Amino acid sequence: MELKRLRPGFILAWCAVMAAGAVLLLTGITNEGLWYDESYTGSLVRQSFSSIIHITGGDNHPPLYYLALRVFTLVFGNTVFTLRLFSVIGALALAALGIGPVRRALGDRAGFIYTVLTLAMPITISMAQEARMYTWAAFLVTGSALYGYFGWLEGKRKDLILFGVFTAAAAYTHYYALLAVALLGVILLGAMIAGKRRIAPFLYIAGAVMLSYIPWLIKLLGAIDRVKGSYWIPPVTDRVIRQVFTYPFSNKFFIPVLPDLPMAGFAAALIIMGLGIVSQLRKRDRGALMALIALAVYLLTIVTGIAASRMIRPVLVERYMVPVLGLFIMALAYGAAGLDRKLAPSVFAGILILGISGMQIRHTLSNRFNGPMKEAVEALQVEPGDIFLHTDEHTIGTFSYCYPDHMNYY
Repeated sequence: MELKRLRPGFILAWCAVMAAGAVLLLTGITNEGLWYDESYTGSLVRQSFSSIIHITGGDNHPPLYYLALRVFTLVFGNTVFTLRLFSVIGALALAALGIGPVRRALGDRAGFIYTVLTLAMPITISMAQEARMYTWAAFLVTGSALYGYFGWLEGKRKDLILFGVFTAAAAYTHYYALLAVALLGVILLGAMIAGKRRIAPFLYIAGAVMLSYIPWLIKLLGAIDRVKGSYWIPPVTDRVIRQVFTYPFSNKFFIPVLPDLPMAGFAAALIIMGLGIVSQLRKRDRGALMALIALAVYLLTIVTGIAASRMIRPVLVERYMVPVLGLFIMALAYGAAGLDRKLAPSVFAGILILGISGMQIRHTLSNRFNGPMKEAVEALQVEPGDIFLHTDEHTIGTFSYCYPDHMNYY
């Protein structure tokens, strides 16, 4: 399954889409000040590498994103722009997979559509303008699925090594990314056994990934104990579940331009995926296997989060689906590429998706959601030695980042 050489016009079109996407993701990137979670990121990456590992070990996220961002800020500075720029690069990396491994797995047309959809999804711009690990988690999980698929089909050493690298990096970036790649590994192993393929190379790579995670395993067990004891996530109701599934068509705090718009976008996506994948299965197209694997990992990751929330305690919020966002988009792109162009409902569904995305993106860019921290910094006349007193952890977080040389008391 080798990449075919692209026509110059196709390459230019791809470059144009990536350039337009970069402009979109950077539009208004500093219009808002940091909110609490972002200020935590900004403050944490001011620490030493060893301190970052120690602090995240007592938190509920692995350290790789913070360590990488620490390097990035050492080079480019620690500002609102640079913190969020790192997430923009993660979103562009996720989209760029369409030019390489997605195109290799699903074909030129699906690869191009994947890139367009990744940059056009409303949640992409929200996560790209968020100083958090989510765009990078999505990139790493998607890369793990693609190279795991290649390793399963072809057994090439390079693909298996890349599968191992993406998998280990995903596991060290977000715990839902860890869940996703673990489910992916089980699915691939089952497929290899069912197909009577040689599994030893895959097991070697999987074993190496598991060994690489042993240093963090104690921290993970500690995080599980903390979650069992007390956690901030509210009950996972039917409404929350709907919002998790429709999150790609909303924004980070799930404030859609119209209440039913995210569900309309998700319904349109299901139409496209269903019709397109079924059409390609009838043609025995091999790419359908990748689309089905992506869809299975996406669904199982969310369903596992729902089940754990119901049986143990709530551990799922909308943004925790972002690590599997690339898998959702991949299945959608393959479905769109495989549609019979004569199917008017499917064409309508595609137009509906882009229309919904455009409306939601405009809504996201033209409104403020993080609170007036930027205005507060501009308005306050702070003198050396001034002390801030807080009655809310969200303000102490943002003020600690903006005024690192002043004492903040909670």
